[in-house]
Amino acid sequence: MLRRLFIALSLFSILLAVGTIGYTVIEKWPLFEAFYMTVITLSTVGFGEIKDLSKIGRIFTSFLIIGGVGAACYGFSSLTEAIVSGQIAEAIGEKKNEKCLKELFKHYIICGYGRVGKRLCELLQKEGKKVVVIESSPEKIVELKDKTIPYVFGNAVEKEFLLKAGVDKAVGVFASLPQESDNIYITLLAKSINPSLRVVARGDGCLPEEVFKNSGVDTVVSLCRVGAKKMFLSMLRPNVIDFIEEATLDRAEDKDELLVEDLIVRKKTTLESYGIKKLEGVYALLLKKMDGTVVFGPSPSEKLEKGDVLVVLGQEKFLKELQNGTF
Repeated sequence: MLRRLFIALSLFSILLAVGTIGYTVIEKWPLFEAFYMTVITLSTVGFGEIKDLSKIGRIFTSFLIIGGVGAACYGFSSLTEAIVSGQIAEAIGEKKNEKCLKELFKHYIICGYGRVGKRLCELLQKEGKKVVVIESSPEKIVELKDKTIPYVFGNAVEKEFLLKAGVDKAVGVFASLPQESDNIYITLLAKSINPSLRVVARGDGCLPEEVFKNSGVDTVVSLCRVGAKKMFLSMLRPNVIDFIEEATLDRAEDKDELLVEDLIVRKKTTLESYGIKKLEGVYALLLKKMDGTVVFGPSPSEKLEKGDVLVVLGQEKFLKELQNGTF
C-alpha cells in the first residue's frame, strides 16, 4: 500500500517537472511562472491563465490537467485504502519496532515464540530484562505486535536475522526451537558472532548433552527431564519445590521476601569482606569457583576470585545492595 502512495507522489513530481519544462520551452516563460502555471493546472484550483496561451500551449495544458487529475485520483484512492485497512498504523508500528531493535543493548534473544519462548519472555520481562524475539510465524508476529514486544520476523537459523536482533550486543540467547539440530546451529552462528554470549538451548533428549556442549552451548535444558524432575519433587518434596519457585521466579512486591540470587564476584576478596556477613538476613548458600569446584555453605573466610559465582539467599533490598556494590 505504501508502494502505491509512493508511485502517486512520484507521478505528481514527474508531471510537475514536465509541466514546468513544457511551459518554459513552448511559451518561453520564465522558470517561476512556468512552475506556478504547472502547480495551478495540476491542482485544478480554477485560476485563470497567468498569460495568454498559444494553441500548442493549451493542448499541452489539457493533457497536463488529465494527467494531474489521474495522479490525484490514484493517490487519493491509495491513501483512503491505506487508512481504512490500518496499514499506515502498521507501518508506524514497524518503524517503532525497527528503532527499538537499533537501541537494544545487553539484551536477551529468544528464538521462537512457542509455549517455551512465550514463558521465557514473560519471566524475563518480569525481571525487567530487555528482550527481542525471532519468530517466523506471521500469526505469532501479530501477537508480539499486540504486546509491543520487540521482534524480528524471520528464521533464527539464518545469520541475517540474528544480526538484526543484535546478537553482537546481546547478553544471552535462548535457543528454544523444537528441533535440537536448529538450536545447535543457532549456537554455532551466535557464538561465531559474539563469543562472550551465553547460550541456553532447549533439548528433547534425542541428542547427547556432549553434542550441545561441543557446539558451544553453555547450558542445555531437556524439557522432559526437567518436567519429570519437577513432578518428582512436587510429589516427594512439595515444600522444597514451592520455596525454590517463590524465591527464584514468582517474586512479589514485598521487599522483605526472601529471594535467591547468583552474584558474579568482581574482585579478589573473602566472603566476609564481600559483605555477606555484614547484612542481616543474607546468607551464602554455595560458591561455584572458576575451575568448576562447588563449595556448599562457604565459611566467612572463604577466598573469592574474580569470576566466581556466589549463590545467596536474602531479602531483595539487601541483595540489590550487594549487586550494586553499595553495602
